[in-house]
Amino acid sequence: MPELKGTAVILTRSATDNAALRMRLERVGARVIELPCVAVRPLADTTALRRAVRSLGARDRLVLTSRAGAEAVAAALAGDAIAAPTAVVGAATHAAARRAGLEPDFTPSAPDAATLARELPLPRGVALLARSDRAGRELPETLRARGADVREVVAYHTERASGAEASDARAALAGSPSDDRAGSAIVFLASASAVDAFIGLVGEDLARRARPVTIGPRTAAHVRRRLGMEPRSASAPDADAAAAAILELAQGAVDAHAG
Repeated sequence: MPELKGTAVILTRSATDNAALRMRLERVGARVIELPCVAVRPLADTTALRRAVRSLGARDRLVLTSRAGAEAVAAALAGDAIAAPTAVVGAATHAAARRAGLEPDFTPSAPDAATLARELPLPRGVALLARSDRAGRELPETLRARGADVREVVAYHTERASGAEASDARAALAGSPSDDRAGSAIVFLASASAVDAFIGLVGEDLARRARPVTIGPRTAAHVRRRLGMEPRSASAPDADAAAAAILELAQGAVDAHAG
């Protein structure tokens, strides 16, 4: 019998980012609900981004914290090379950077902004962060505290999904018994901004009915702050680890319910 038969799992990333995870979850019987909470919107004018990246020299370093950032930088460069080395936050960003023609030379030991901020080899020149207009402050603040000359440039915009897209998720959560965790829907959250958007889309009351699974310590901490709940954390930011965490959470609830 499939391990997740009858369990609703809400995925809050884009359909492209969710594809591998969705396949694994549906293989074990989950009812997957797509609710992309944060959408990426390209810049209308890439002049500032292009100018900032092209100004980098060999003493500087380009820092990328998302696949969208790598793709935006590559589009702005339009095939031109840069002299500066590139650092990326994790494997997904590394792969996107390489596909875009960039060759990252540094990836931190854990794929999150806090670890990147602590471990990044500081350049003798500028550390240019090419990120979302809604990016968090931990990375630049930690780098500056370490003595880096940090500059920031917006590489793309992020915006929340509309409430109309949340009807299936709200229905699944409304049908989840608040006092019986074995029957409640699971929500997969990969960023603090997705946590905020999810709560905004379904409301706090329904959000508290979900069983959260997260990627990264910052996302987990944000779930605790916003919802007062302890999430299950995936061991790595990939589909296999996320699916394992979701299965463990679901199985644990079933075992507790049976006991």
